[in-house]
Amino acid sequence: MVITLRAWARLSVLALAALFVVGCMQAMAPSQPKDDPEPGETYQPTPIPDDIDDLFELYGKEDSDTVWIYAQGGPLHFLKSMEYPAFSHYPDHGTAQFVHVHQTLTLNHELAERDADWTLEELQAEVDVSVEILHRTIEHFKAQDKRVVVIGHSYGAFLVTRYLAIEGPEAADRYLIMAGRLEMPMVVVDGFLSGNPFLFPDAVNPVEVGRTEFTPRELMEMRIAAATGYDRYTEELADTNLDQVIYVYGFNDFSVGRLDDDEVAFLQSRGSTVIRVQSA
Repeated sequence: MVITLRAWARLSVLALAALFVVGCMQAMAPSQPKDDPEPGETYQPTPIPDDIDDLFELYGKEDSDTVWIYAQGGPLHFLKSMEYPAFSHYPDHGTAQFVHVHQTLTLNHELAERDADWTLEELQAEVDVSVEILHRTIEHFKAQDKRVVVIGHSYGAFLVTRYLAIEGPEAADRYLIMAGRLEMPMVVVDGFLSGNPFLFPDAVNPVEVGRTEFTPRELMEMRIAAATGYDRYTEELADTNLDQVIYVYGFNDFSVGRLDDDEVAFLQSRGSTVIRVQSA
């Protein structure tokens, strides 16, 4: 059965979740981008810095035995401020360590200026840069014998779900996924890829926004978002145990739409705890 937020309110992780479902600005310096490929040259995704400390920003108590690794929404070209007030509602806020993990666009601000047409495979390769950054960050803190909780919100929810499909859930102790989808309607995915965004006014049926003029940076953000939506996670996670996953969705989510009955049933069949936020 789907658990309502009220029924789960006693768990500290969900005090944080309820606030994050409705959304979370601090620019970060970019790394050096890969030059546009010469004709016939294979495109190489954004390189990941060798120094692990360049993959995230830290907040809170470094000596805490629990870390919360946060994959933000967007996608954006900057890391949002971790002073977001939702963190203050976490019961151990004063003693916890928070890790704000980078994504490919927050490391490489120049992707939108590439003078070449993007293929879907290239966009997905950039998405997987973000997934690999998340993976290295999780392993880094687990190697310190920390308890690791991974939080993915909106676009970050898609990244964490892709991480689970690629790496499995074993590395971290718990996953909190909020405001994502397992089966984004393909009309939405194709629309974002071509620069025609959609919203869900009734949280069910996608409607084209209608705006046609976007900056190159906005278009790149939409295309990176689209590259995560092609995955069909009810297939890719069909053999994955998700009992470490809490999945929170907004019943009235106009950005990505609410989970449909098949998505909810799939998550429950794999052991995930599904929580519906009625007012989000």
